[in-house]
Amino acid sequence: MRNLKKVEVEIKDKLVTVWLNNPSKRNALNLTVIEELIKTFRWIEKQNELLVVIIRGRGKSFCSGADINWMIDSGLLDYSDCYRDSKNLAACYKIVYDSDKAVINMVHGNVYGGALGFLGAADFTFAEKDTKFCLPELQLGLTPSVIMPYLLTRVKPADIKYLMFSGGVFTSEEAKNINLIDNVYESITEMEFKVNELIQKICSASPSAISEAKHLLRILNKNLVSSGIIKKTIKTITRLKMTDDARERMLKFKS
Repeated sequence: MRNLKKVEVEIKDKLVTVWLNNPSKRNALNLTVIEELIKTFRWIEKQNELLVVIIRGRGKSFCSGADINWMIDSGLLDYSDCYRDSKNLAACYKIVYDSDKAVINMVHGNVYGGALGFLGAADFTFAEKDTKFCLPELQLGLTPSVIMPYLLTRVKPADIKYLMFSGGVFTSEEAKNINLIDNVYESITEMEFKVNELIQKICSASPSAISEAKHLLRILNKNLVSSGIIKKTIKTITRLKMTDDARERMLKFKS
């Protein structure tokens, strides 16, 4: 992979690690990061020898969610351009969800807002014990719309509702208790060791069987993740981004 600025790709045998590489911004999602992730996953899907994808974040955090400056600027665009930004964000999660590879998140630091979309879109998520999670969108005049279908493949609606309306920070153990993540480890080193054990097991499986299993799971989840539902979520976040309420709240958050 060439010409990537905010995403880094490492390949080892059947494993590819995709690093979010904008640590000064806590790997916040903006248009550049989103487009590079989409480009990267499109390339990965064409590499038949690769079976496992790891998503990680450089620096102190996995991902702090959508870049608030990008969200504010997007909301100032006309509707069609704002909608395009929202559609790109939705496409980022969808391409992860649609991957025929086994996709694993290894998270640490802050996992806020839109970052939780990767937790729903991937197959597994493992966290270092001090990781902090949050869905702050309602406090910003927004809603976690484009990530909602993916979250609902893992978490009960009542739990998501509580996390959205409270807007509070919650721990790795709390995330595990509601099935948002799969396991918690004392350190990043321990997490790497345990994930490597899982990777070895996955790589011993049939590639075609992995692909078919994921295809079947997507079919069974079609009532949660479908083109119609995704389009609805894109319209919702576009409409909210453009409101004065959201703009004022996001500007206040920045200050």
